[in-house]
Amino acid sequence: MRRIDLSNSFHPVPKPKDIIKRNKASPNKTKQKNIENKNFISDFCIMPKSTKYSIKRTKKYCERHEVFYSSAYRNKSIKDGLIVFLTEEDHRGKEGVHGKNGNKLNRYLKKTAEKAWLVYYKKTKDEFIKRYGKNYL
Repeated sequence: MRRIDLSNSFHPVPKPKDIIKRNKASPNKTKQKNIENKNFISDFCIMPKSTKYSIKRTKKYCERHEVFYSSAYRNKSIKDGLIVFLTEEDHRGKEGVHGKNGNKLNRYLKKTAEKAWLVYYKKTKDEFIKRYGKNYL
């Protein structure tokens, strides 16, 4: 029977704390920079002003809504600026876009977003359909 020395290849016991190397950058500063960058990118909005929603986050309009929110289109909406800020009731309530009876507001947002996208990016309906899968006008 042949024996192999595995003492240098596997360490079932964690290293002592004085041996573990620490990151020189403060973790709080790094997290804060990432959050600031993420908010800047994710709050880009090309939607026109309206009384039904806000294009900036406020105390009343505190919940961000990506107009095209399925898993395939959420990141595209964020990148293209098709986000709005809704009240809690308009976002998650019974009459809200994710609620039981929120189809009217949801369709309004999608039509408005498509018009804004076509004007802002100077594209055609066919290019919109290619990017978002459907025409809402």
